Amino acid sequence: MLCCRNSYYVPLFLLVLLRFAPKENNFNEEYLKTICEYDTQKLCPECFKDSPKCEQIDFFKPHWSSWSNRINSLFHGHSSLIGTFAGQSSLAVINRLNRDNTIEQLLLEYCKIRSSADTQCSWTDAGSVDYAVTYLKKAILEDSRIEGCIICPSSNKEQSLNRFLNTVEPTMNELRKLLILHTNVKPLLLALMSLRGGLFPVPKLLLLFGFSTIESFDGEPLNNFYDRPLLVRIRIARELIRAAISFTTGIEGFRFFLTDLTPDNVVVRLGNDPKDVAISIVDLDNVIIVDSLADGISEHHNYHVHSKIECDGCFAYVQADICRYRNSDLNLFATCQLLLEDMNGNSVAGLLNSDRTQRSSDFTSQEDNPATTLHNLLQECVSCIPPTCRNRSIILENILDIIKYHSSR
Repeated sequence: MLCCRNSYYVPLFLLVLLRFAPKENNFNEEYLKTICEYDTQKLCPECFKDSPKCEQIDFFKPHWSSWSNRINSLFHGHSSLIGTFAGQSSLAVINRLNRDNTIEQLLLEYCKIRSSADTQCSWTDAGSVDYAVTYLKKAILEDSRIEGCIICPSSNKEQSLNRFLNTVEPTMNELRKLLILHTNVKPLLLALMSLRGGLFPVPKLLLLFGFSTIESFDGEPLNNFYDRPLLVRIRIARELIRAAISFTTGIEGFRFFLTDLTPDNVVVRLGNDPKDVAISIVDLDNVIIVDSLADGISEHHNYHVHSKIECDGCFAYVQADICRYRNSDLNLFATCQLLLEDMNGNSVAGLLNSDRTQRSSDFTSQEDNPATTLHNLLQECVSCIPPTCRNRSIILENILDIIKYHSSR
């Protein structure tokens, strides 16, 4: 992924922000309008043929806690602001998608290829954006691309990309969709998954303006729940497993394999009823999208079984293997690993680790405590080596049965 900064556009970008940055009493509204206007009038006016809705962000009211939070929100790669939207009492989040000025860098690279001078650099060439569309598709489909959104299978990738673009937000400008997909595909996925009525535990997309989003605020980071009673944690585990199954099943033949499923990318919300637990996957930037309906996949490559790859502090997988198959159990493995251990293989740090302090009132007896059984099943799920191990979907069904029995009591 391109992440370097350019000496021409970075000062311009910062100048725009600082020039229009207002005083403390109206910092929020003017800053957000400036970002919107920069995206729609400077960065890619070709992307926004309709009148941009920059005025609608007046309805977002950030909740500032300190100047350090403001500065972090202004300059961090995934700029985020928490506040309220459209007068609602529930919280919402603004996310700035253009990390590290990726779109500016893409534009400069494109203009170099087209031999355009910096002062005349734009996505339009000879009155058309066709060259830009072709350039962006090639960049997205590069075999060397290992971060962000990856389109598979390896064969007929362009056909699968075009089918995905036609499936998601069909009325949106194609150039804009490609820039979003290359930079951070999350808004497109949120729009697509919203059509399934809550099947996918992801934030609700409230507004997409420029290259920024306003999304629902769905809870606290999973990290905050690791010391909760086991009954709470197994209910969270139930939702994580259901999410893994939903993402693997996918939409319209597209399966979504999350390659960065970590505790800080999952949030949890507990209701007044102890049995009311909801999760949300808040980081959908790093994802492999497999078109299971694509032509050219061998009949011998219907299902990929992932084997654990030792990697100190990271989640390792072979991208080429996943892209050769119509389906994979990567999401199932990643969920098992999240429940069992951390990225260093330390089971003490797993969400359902049996050694964590339990409240004696959770269970009537030690024999009634499901922790050991769950630990053994998760160990089997993570450590099994194909082709001798059981199907992970069956292992997770066993885990769900145990959770259902205990969480309903």
